[in-house]
Amino acid sequence: MKLSKNFVKDYVDVDVDIKTLAEDMTRIGNEYDEARKLVEATNLTIGYVKTCDMHPDSDHLHVCKVDVGSEVLNIVCGAPNVKAGQKVIVALPGAELPGGIKIKRNVIRGQESNGMLCSLSEIGIESKYQSEEDKAGIHILGEDAKIGEDPVKYMELDDEFIDFDLTANRGDLLSILGMAYEIGALYGKKVKDIDLSYKAEKEDINDSFKLDIKTENCKLFLAKKVMNVEIKESPEFIKNRLIASGIRPINNVVDISNYVMLETGQPLHFYDADKLKRKNRSKNGKRK
Repeated sequence: MKLSKNFVKDYVDVDVDIKTLAEDMTRIGNEYDEARKLVEATNLTIGYVKTCDMHPDSDHLHVCKVDVGSEVLNIVCGAPNVKAGQKVIVALPGAELPGGIKIKRNVIRGQESNGMLCSLSEIGIESKYQSEEDKAGIHILGEDAKIGEDPVKYMELDDEFIDFDLTANRGDLLSILGMAYEIGALYGKKVKDIDLSYKAEKEDINDSFKLDIKTENCKLFLAKKVMNVEIKESPEFIKNRLIASGIRPINNVVDISNYVMLETGQPLHFYDADKLKRKNRSKNGKRK
């Protein structure tokens, strides 16, 4: 169970650092494997690629002039998707990236390079959480990204997590809400209620579908119908909380089911209503 600190803070006030929280949870019997920031890279900033030219002595390298707010840096970049006009993640000289990589001022094939334009992998986000575009090169930030500011905060990846090794008798901790109650008991903090409000339409799902459970292993199956759904990307905060929890974002429908499952501990699944076997219609047009 990976616990996102930002996620659990929605329900209980956590005012200690991630290492302290992990050790305090161990004191009450909850062991963990690691506790750290989601992105551990240092000395990163948002840069703007002013110019991007081919390296005179290479068929794949580019020489870029990158505005980082305080100065314009000359940076050699080998990413195939880099071009002028982009907002990018810049690792400045002195930065330390995952894997022990240290960024220094350098000369690459005769061209001065004062930093590095980064992909998500290079700042520690595993490829399984990335889009195909991100896997192929550096990460391109939105036009609203402000030059010279922290790209990790801009991308809402400034989260921390604890990877717990829970025992079989602590199924109550397999959710954000369960963890919130444990943390609340540990520090004497009140846990906020989950907002379960929603707007219901007048249509009765029983007019459209009939549940037929053919196994004794399923004691309860509840169904709701959601109308007018558009399949698209999820908001960044949902995607990033899933990533911090060890789950790959896919689309808004799949992601919200995983998000609520993490939040409450209740398994969910979405079905495509158009592909389900509907009730047959009688002669008067009503379903039966």
